[in-house]
Amino acid sequence: MTALIVTLALHLAAGARAQQARAKAEDKKAEALKEYAGRYELEVGLIPVSTLDVTAAGTELWVKPSNVKRRRLARKGKDSFTDEVAGTPVRFGRDDEGRVVSLTFTYEGEPYTARRVELPAPSSKGNTTFTLKGHAEASLVVLTGSFNNWNQSQLLFAREGDGWVCRVDLDPGVYQYKFIVDGDWLLDPSNPDTAEDEAGNVNNVIEVKGK
Repeated sequence: MTALIVTLALHLAAGARAQQARAKAEDKKAEALKEYAGRYELEVGLIPVSTLDVTAAGTELWVKPSNVKRRRLARKGKDSFTDEVAGTPVRFGRDDEGRVVSLTFTYEGEPYTARRVELPAPSSKGNTTFTLKGHAEASLVVLTGSFNNWNQSQLLFAREGDGWVCRVDLDPGVYQYKFIVDGDWLLDPSNPDTAEDEAGNVNNVIEVKGK
């Protein structure tokens, strides 16, 4: 009986050690994926995809290209992954110091390289306020328009109350703008004034009057 108890105890201890080893391996894998997380940006107008937001969730890596659904990236090698929806390769590039600085992906059979950008703090001061209600599950809301050459990584909203707020300084004039919620472009639901741009896109219009 004693020998059986000892054997059982050793078996349980070995199982616990194996479980701890697996947990450590999973933690190490999850930590390694975090270095890829961030925003990657292409020149606006080059192709329909202009930003790619990469997030690490546990031991999985996900990418959200602008205007399409988020998809998982399956690891194939060091810095190499496969888009599980499109089945196309995705590769991260590094600089001379080993930092991840770019992402190369395939669109309609052609490779494109997006550069990594550092997002600023939310824009909280200015003479013009933009608000967006709801979207509680969103992780990133951006204001873009003719006032900043449609930059998609410059003017960030902050969570405020039951929605999002962005304040910016604008000179007097008439501007077109839009919101981007987790990579998806949408009109300002609180502003009925819209106009088409030269490409046929419908945007909101705002007039900033001088004092």
